[in-house]
Amino acid sequence: MSPRRRVVVTGLGIVCPVGNDVPTAWQRLLAGVSGIDRITRFDVSAYRSQIAGEVKGFDVVQYVPAKEVRRMDTFIHYGVAASVQAIKDCGLEVTDSNRDRIGCIVGSGIGGLPLIEENHGEVVTRGPRRISPFLIPGAIINMISGHVSIMS
Repeated sequence: MSPRRRVVVTGLGIVCPVGNDVPTAWQRLLAGVSGIDRITRFDVSAYRSQIAGEVKGFDVVQYVPAKEVRRMDTFIHYGVAASVQAIKDCGLEVTDSNRDRIGCIVGSGIGGLPLIEENHGEVVTRGPRRISPFLIPGAIINMISGHVSIMS
């Protein structure tokens, strides 16, 4: 029988409709603040439901170099930001001696839809040569973990 291996979660990070960091989100949750509001990211006039939980006031360049931002969909921005917060929160210093004992697990059901939709529009209006070379690496779900691993 092999010895039991332990996994320890030591840091927290969050980007969500009630706050873009743990202290803000926690304070707003305790105060009963709702993250649900009118949708602002696209025209909802044709839809019966016009409310959602949108992330607001998020500045991606605090976490990702401006040059890299356009190569990623927003779900990657949020996941990388929450991961960076969690790494800072736990005080972890990644070194050559501990690098291969550290992992990154990110749960998400789907991602990349805005980038996919944008590229679909380009294909329809301007043809297939207008598809971004960053479509796939900017939209596949495991790229949050990939970017965090590269950054660390």
